[in-house]
Amino acid sequence: MSRGRSLRTHLLALYVLLALLSGVVTPGLCVWLTLSGFQRYQIQRRQASLDSLRDSLMSIYAEEGRWDRRRVMDILRPSPQWMGMDIVLRNAEGSTLFTVPPPRPGRGGQEFKPPSGAVERIHMDLTLMDGRTAGSLDVSHRLPPTRFEREFLAYLTRYVLAGAAAMIALACGLGFVVAGGLSRPVVKAVERTDRIRRGEYDLDPVRPTGIREMDALSRGVEELGRSLAGQERLRRRLMVDIAHELRTPLTAARTQIEAMADGVLEASPERLAICVSEMERLGGLIEAVESLTRLEGEALAVRPEPTDMAVFLSSVLDAFAPLFDRGGVALRRELAPDVTAAIDPERFRHVVDNLLSNALRYTPQGGSVTLRLLAREGGAVVEVEDTGPGISEADLPHIFERFYRTDASRARVSGGRGVGLAIARAAVEAHDGSISAASQPGRGSRFTVTLPPA
Repeated sequence: MSRGRSLRTHLLALYVLLALLSGVVTPGLCVWLTLSGFQRYQIQRRQASLDSLRDSLMSIYAEEGRWDRRRVMDILRPSPQWMGMDIVLRNAEGSTLFTVPPPRPGRGGQEFKPPSGAVERIHMDLTLMDGRTAGSLDVSHRLPPTRFEREFLAYLTRYVLAGAAAMIALACGLGFVVAGGLSRPVVKAVERTDRIRRGEYDLDPVRPTGIREMDALSRGVEELGRSLAGQERLRRRLMVDIAHELRTPLTAARTQIEAMADGVLEASPERLAICVSEMERLGGLIEAVESLTRLEGEALAVRPEPTDMAVFLSSVLDAFAPLFDRGGVALRRELAPDVTAAIDPERFRHVVDNLLSNALRYTPQGGSVTLRLLAREGGAVVEVEDTGPGISEADLPHIFERFYRTDASRARVSGGRGVGLAIARAAVEAHDGSISAASQPGRGSRFTVTLPPA
């Protein structure tokens, strides 16, 4: 068994990784945005309070013409809005007048010193309408934040982390379920392909999963099994046919030779001729297989040239006319004029010869065979139609395969070797054409060859 992790493990690891990333990045981003917004809100609120304080102080100075201590203290007295801030009011000469909160013992209250941990200083000049300077306001914002701010941030962080943990747990659980659902059809497909490898081609259909790609994979494996089952049946039938084809002439010839060698039969010219005939049959079969292999392989080379198909087919029909007359089968021709196709006359002659020979072989006396030539989409179409017994629906898809016969019990008396149509298909495909067959049992068959434009 190959090493490595399963598909389910890979998918589960991917889901867990995505859950961790989303559980860390998303809450972290949420907290950062919240804190940033909260800080902006604090800055804006503090600035608005300071602007209001400045306006109030300037109004007092404008009304009194000096700094009235009582009124200033009413404004600067400690209150929640000044929490976290140290405020110092200076006169025009820079001397400290008031501080909030009040100075602690030991400082003297005369000189402003920023508290430890101050991170922000704000200096505001108090300028009257006539341009005179009444003094200045120095504000220092302390860190860490106040107790209320710390509680708010702790509350926010706690619940965001709890939500992130719940989201990670939920994502991991869903990942486990989804990974199992996605990997299960693949695992089944692997098991089914392993069964195909062991020769178990008949597979029962699986229930659809609802996932288009997975269902397509399952159907593809089933179709592969059916195709291989058909190929296996054809292979076995091919081996039986080849063995039969080779055994029959060899057995007949060996029987005659052994009888003559044992003195049972006289070595007469007639008996020797039978042996030679059987050897010729064997040689013909081997030659047919070699021809098919050559036509289907890279050795096939055609030299197409523009050919008047009506003239070409007429010559072929003239050559076959005596054979049809002898067999009592009418040979009809329906050839459209001025139809040209690029063919190798020698190679394509084999195709037409084979189709006409098959039609003559399986058409009973008194029947007819018609060869048609049609022009279609700039190319040529050649049809050979007979009035024979036809081909069954089960056999029709396989008639162009090697050694395939519609009747497995048919003996050599029919004259066919089961490779003629395979050779014809290889030759037609070498011309970039196509060949097909249509038939109805009891109503004859029609073979159609389509060639591209010249």
